[in-house]
Amino acid sequence: MSGIFGWSYPPGCSGTPWDDERPCDVCGKDADKCICPECPECGCQGDPQCYDTERGHGLVKSPEQVESLRAETDKWEALAQAEAEYWMARDREEALS
Repeated sequence: MSGIFGWSYPPGCSGTPWDDERPCDVCGKDADKCICPECPECGCQGDPQCYDTERGHGLVKSPEQVESLRAETDKWEALAQAEAEYWMARDREEALS
């Protein structure tokens, strides 16, 4: 469906799932809680390319950034595992019914 301003979403839909902000690739936190410093070279915050040792801008990850990414990754993995277990249990229940 297309409106005068381009694509129109169905009622109750304000965008696509890809419109959501992703967590920071460096510290793993949501964009509004990112703990990464702004790059003095390009002004970006949380850009992994700024930390690249060969082509980057010389930024070095702090221990807090490294620990934050580890903790956030652990949370995502636990959530994914719990979701997988839920769906497997649900599939087993449906198979028994």
